[in-house]
Amino acid sequence: MKRSISAKRLGAVLITMITIGLCIPVAASAEWDSWRSSYATYTGSGYSGGNALLDPIPSDMEITALNPTDYNYAGVKAALAGAYLEVEGPNGKTVVYVTDKYPEGADGALDLSPNAFAKIGDMLAGKIDIRWHVIKGPVEGNFTYRIKEGSSQWWAAIQVRNHNYPVMKMEYYKDGEWINLEKTEYNHFIGTNMGLGAFQVRITDIRGNTVTDTISSLPENGTSEVYFVPGNVQFPD
Repeated sequence: MKRSISAKRLGAVLITMITIGLCIPVAASAEWDSWRSSYATYTGSGYSGGNALLDPIPSDMEITALNPTDYNYAGVKAALAGAYLEVEGPNGKTVVYVTDKYPEGADGALDLSPNAFAKIGDMLAGKIDIRWHVIKGPVEGNFTYRIKEGSSQWWAAIQVRNHNYPVMKMEYYKDGEWINLEKTEYNHFIGTNMGLGAFQVRITDIRGNTVTDTISSLPENGTSEVYFVPGNVQFPD
């Protein structure tokens, strides 16, 4: 009898523990536009060959490399590649364009271009306290699509450029369904067996807004050079 009561009590305890466990919220990423506080350093790199493959970039543009956690926001590779950040430092604030990853950077850390760092802090310091958040990008017109070298009807790497908010997802329409394209750390979406002829894509931004566009046909065989395709849409304000 005692063993029976003990088993019942144990069962009740286990049920209670499971119930409590189910009620504990799963940790989620901070809101996309929330302020992050950390530090900034500076570097002259990032204008060509950066992790996000957004070059060529004007030499006077204010840019930044971004720590891995934020670069891959919410577990999406290169989520904040091509994003615009408003950054505040000891001496003021500025807006920078994310072109690279800062591999050794702590959560929230930025590695700014010298012209951006000089606007908000003392260059002699080398490292300053900052805070920043994602903002709507100061872009005009519609998307541009970068088609990576080697792309064809069998395999293609497609990048979205000139977007006013960070791009989280891209899908393409085939045989009556939307097929997800995996995003890479080098800021391209990968598709296979996409075929010849124009195809529809559906692109989702960091706020959850979605737009649909059409991209002209891919090469029959692998292209030897990068080329660009003008888009017809932009994310809503």
